[in-house]
Amino acid sequence: MPPVAPTSPVRTELHGDVRIDPYAWLRDRKDPRTRAYLEAENHYAAATMRQTADLQQRLFDEMLARIVEDHSSVPAVDGPFAYFVRGVKGEPYPVWARKPVAAGGSLGAEQIVFDGNALGARHEYFAVGALAVSEDHRRVAIAYDTDGDEHHRVRVVEIGTGAVVDEFAEDAGAQLAWANDGATLFYTRLDAANRSWQLWRHRLGTADDVLVYQEDDDMFDVGIGRTRSDAYLVMAIDSQITSEVHTLPADRPTGTFSVVEPRRTDVEYEIDHRGDRFFVRTNHRVRDFEIMTAPLDRPGRASWSPFVAPAFDASFDGMAVFAGHLVVSGRDEGLPQIWVHDLADGRAHAIDLHEPTYSIAIDENPVMTAAKVRISFESPVTPETIHEYDMDAHTLVQLQREPVPGYRPDGIVTEFLHAEAPDGTRVPISLVRRRDAPRPAPLLLQGYGAYGATYDAGFSRADLALVERGVTVAIAHVRGGGELGRNWYEQGKLLRKKNSFTDFIACAEFLVAEGWADRERIAIEGGSAGGLLVGAVTTMRPELFRAVVAEVPFVDVVNTMLDASLPLTAAEWEEWGDPRKPEFYRYMRSYSPYDNVRAQAYPEMLVLAGWNDPRVGYWEPAKWVARIRAQRTDDRLLLLRTDMGSGHGGPSGRYGSLRERAFVLAFLLDRLGVAR
Repeated sequence: MPPVAPTSPVRTELHGDVRIDPYAWLRDRKDPRTRAYLEAENHYAAATMRQTADLQQRLFDEMLARIVEDHSSVPAVDGPFAYFVRGVKGEPYPVWARKPVAAGGSLGAEQIVFDGNALGARHEYFAVGALAVSEDHRRVAIAYDTDGDEHHRVRVVEIGTGAVVDEFAEDAGAQLAWANDGATLFYTRLDAANRSWQLWRHRLGTADDVLVYQEDDDMFDVGIGRTRSDAYLVMAIDSQITSEVHTLPADRPTGTFSVVEPRRTDVEYEIDHRGDRFFVRTNHRVRDFEIMTAPLDRPGRASWSPFVAPAFDASFDGMAVFAGHLVVSGRDEGLPQIWVHDLADGRAHAIDLHEPTYSIAIDENPVMTAAKVRISFESPVTPETIHEYDMDAHTLVQLQREPVPGYRPDGIVTEFLHAEAPDGTRVPISLVRRRDAPRPAPLLLQGYGAYGATYDAGFSRADLALVERGVTVAIAHVRGGGELGRNWYEQGKLLRKKNSFTDFIACAEFLVAEGWADRERIAIEGGSAGGLLVGAVTTMRPELFRAVVAEVPFVDVVNTMLDASLPLTAAEWEEWGDPRKPEFYRYMRSYSPYDNVRAQAYPEMLVLAGWNDPRVGYWEPAKWVARIRAQRTDDRLLLLRTDMGSGHGGPSGRYGSLRERAFVLAFLLDRLGVAR
């Protein structure tokens, strides 16, 4: 029998509205009932899913068999070395390595930069948040996390020997940057709410680190990086909608950072450097961002000069400055695109690399003087492929395609479709299916739709395991994401957040109406803010979906947004609204999944959580499941699985993540009736 969580009602009243929270006690880690309840749910989930044990193993074996475990990335030349990352057969974590570059371009013997397995094997959970090689190529700094709470320790290692040079900090963030002297390292620190609020300077071999900057506004985070020219350290201070950048010459590490342009609400910008100019990507005049330039001695907004703006229906989301070219990434009519601008004559062109739906990005390009740019491309039918594009000759060369043993792409097809939302808005859908699968087919519909983040269609071994069994997999590119630029994002946030939910429902209904999806066999999946998405639509239209997978779902929206002591809450008010204000309270109260659980039939559900999750507290999914279990009018399957040793990203390492995914896929196939 499923566990029954005890109730201990807590009454709150705000803006004349009374809420009763019967499971508020689950937030208390020290309450022995909390861990007992989560472990009981874990035992129930394991026992219930035991019938799929053989299927889980087959799925795990299939996904693992399609990974070449000792695969290496394409070496990227940086100074006297070519750096790459490779796997090790039988080991869960990657190895960062390099080879010296000889005259003529030949590569010498491999040197280990950092072996993730040597350190990761000592811990149940292990993740590298940041890795930075010193400018003199002698040392590497690693920020690593050993329990999933995203608090990192920093280790500095001598490359080649593996000797630990230094180790410090227990509360570092996931950003590191070296000064040019090879002995000074800048890193960020987190506060009690997991906000990156301080920048520190560390001198190797010393214990007296120097606080460089502290950001006291809870809405902003502090980050650190370097320009591609390696001439400047860049401190970026960002909220969800506002930016402020400071620079410091990288060869003067004890100097003072200088502000480029003081923050102004709703103005975002980032900078890069070339010669006597800064390049600035900003939205201060153009909603979908443009590229401007500024002199080094007068970098502020008053000196910004227009360089290039996006065309109609396009947007800019990133840039990489080369000696002779500017490479810009962005969106064009809902799909990703990369443009190349010749800095000598001003001419521009797009890199022509398309499929019906796909993902494309500027890859690692350490050498600023290069005339060639590496780009990464993938789609639901094309594994990740690294191309090298000659920016002068306009020629494209494939360097490497990730091997996928046993995969036959000719049997899989993709589509790029559009549904119509209730207000008439056209919502894009990326879809992948088996070419010979009958229609309509069982469907897995995925989504995210928050923070202006894009959810592009890439290659997935997990999706392939579904598709080859006849399941169609689709992504609903709902409002709140960035697929169609800034306006698309703003139409799905704050007091228009419900557009994300109605867009998703419209996509599901469209796929049924057009014969793509079997109305009786629709599953949906989303994680984090995507977990809110699937949680909200499950409440709104439970009869539409057969099965739901909600991974670390943000479902207790009102309570979380009212508690500024929680990680990230204050900064999130610019995304979701501040419920201390009546209009925002009433609006999020109307869609928050936890606050809207009611007596109705629910789909089959699998909910995943992480005990150490700093972004979505484990208690949010736990409370949600307990409340649904108590109020639902059906006896369909409802499972909660909490990983007691990980955080927001689930289990660490190649094999742990594959096991977790096999569990999810087995649930979906079983509930959709495909496994049988």
